[in-house]
Amino acid sequence: MVIATVYSIFLSEVSIRTIAVFLAVFLTLYVFFKRQKHLPPSPGWSWPVVGHLLSLGRAPHLKLTEWRKQYGDVYTVRMGMEDVVVLNGYRCIKEALVDYKDAFSGRPDIYMLDVMSGFGKDIVFSKFNKAYKEKRKFAVNALRNLGMRMGPGSIEEHIREEARQLCGKLSEQDGAYPRDISDKLT
Repeated sequence: MVIATVYSIFLSEVSIRTIAVFLAVFLTLYVFFKRQKHLPPSPGWSWPVVGHLLSLGRAPHLKLTEWRKQYGDVYTVRMGMEDVVVLNGYRCIKEALVDYKDAFSGRPDIYMLDVMSGFGKDIVFSKFNKAYKEKRKFAVNALRNLGMRMGPGSIEEHIREEARQLCGKLSEQDGAYPRDISDKLT
């Protein structure tokens, strides 16, 4: 009887819809702001949405150096909604980029870049995986076959010669008026 009375009083003050909205907002905030457990130490509390960006101030390199003294060569900074691992010092960076190159060779998930690049169908913004390696190998071989070499015999010599001929043809025409040069480009 007491439980039914408390329940009816609670429902008269707060509707089910209000409770559902509160839970939805709470779960959304929890998912967006929860910190991953396996990351290096962090400078502590960060602002919602902007992270530590406000803490960096006008001279971010000085703040990052201060945090290096406090947290060591590897620490985490929240940049907006993303956690960013900061590496300091030659040995630490060399270890990450040379010894563990496969773990650090990927690109971050940025939705707008995915949309612009066709969700990994290009070479520039695609993930570092087997498909990327095959695309890169194909592109390098295709460019090499088309004459993209350095030094003598490169395509640069041909481009310079074509540009020289185009300039010669344009200088043959007198007057400084606009003209159609499409017939000279073929």
